[in-house]
Amino acid sequence: MSVGYVLDDVTISELGRGDLVVANLVAALDEHTIRVSVPAIALASAQHTLSESQTEAVHGMIHRLEHVRLEPIASTEDVLRLSAVSVRLTEQQDIPAAHTVAVARYLGFPILATDLKRWEPVRAHLPWQLDIYEISDSD
Repeated sequence: MSVGYVLDDVTISELGRGDLVVANLVAALDEHTIRVSVPAIALASAQHTLSESQTEAVHGMIHRLEHVRLEPIASTEDVLRLSAVSVRLTEQQDIPAAHTVAVARYLGFPILATDLKRWEPVRAHLPWQLDIYEISDSD
């Protein structure tokens, strides 16, 4: 069984804004050969909140760090997994969250989030247990 985590859109935004806690955590996980997955739709959503240079910084991290992987929707199986989650979020229409959940469920990885409240409405509509860990500065 492989070990890893999935980043959500808010965490990707914080990474792009230069949040040192998030950046150091991602770097440390990569250094310890722990996979960090970045759902493509969550990345696209996060980019709406970032400047061009911040977006380039996130893209650079994805390209440079060996164990950080972009998770695209590249097959019909990926589409089915996304659909199985998004159909449950019809009231909220949160496709970035749906893709994050689909990737987390497929890989068996927990989600890393900087804001657990972001996940409360999503959890309310899903029949599955989600493991979500909050990233916070312990100082």
